[in-house]
Amino acid sequence: MGFGPISKFIEGRKAWARRSSLWPLTFGIMCCALEMMAAGIGRFDTERFGMIYRPSPRHSDALIINGPVSHKLAPRLRMLWEQIPEPKWSMAMGECATSGGKYYQSYAIIGGADEVIPIDVYIPGCPVRPEALMFAVSKLMEKIERDAVGEWVPPSVPDYVDYNDQVRDLIAGTNEPWKGNMVYEEVQDIPAMGALTNVEVPDKKKKVEEAAAE
Repeated sequence: MGFGPISKFIEGRKAWARRSSLWPLTFGIMCCALEMMAAGIGRFDTERFGMIYRPSPRHSDALIINGPVSHKLAPRLRMLWEQIPEPKWSMAMGECATSGGKYYQSYAIIGGADEVIPIDVYIPGCPVRPEALMFAVSKLMEKIERDAVGEWVPPSVPDYVDYNDQVRDLIAGTNEPWKGNMVYEEVQDIPAMGALTNVEVPDKKKKVEEAAAE
């Protein structure tokens, strides 16, 4: 029979131990971090599933990104991810971590945490409720169990370029990200909303022409 059934049994026991004792890193960015804390209190008690938040990445095996990732935070996030020992998993909690959220196409926020580290589970919502986080944890447990028998392939690590390198390329003139990638328009062409709807926006060109004519 060989060692096939024995190795399969061992891998299954290892997967059971991993999924039953997830130790996420104590890491918070913005609003969803409060929901992550709420998931750990008595009403929800994620510790029932073996989730124990650890203060050091070297003691952790999971990372929950719970807010928008700025260019300043991205290299630190990548460093924390690389300090977590294998095997490890990650979850993008909320719209900001998934796609940038309301800061989408902002000059300071990247378009999702999956541009910096691989993401195993995406959790939609703004903010994400503790029940949704618990459901996502159950899905991650299923993936860990399927990974032991080769039924699930973890996502690959994305190629990440440090923001400082991007700035250096921008200064050198070798990188122009706004050409063909970012939609931009003049401020006076953006329609006003709310209290400024009925306020007339002065036409700068018209004023210049009138001043020249005088």
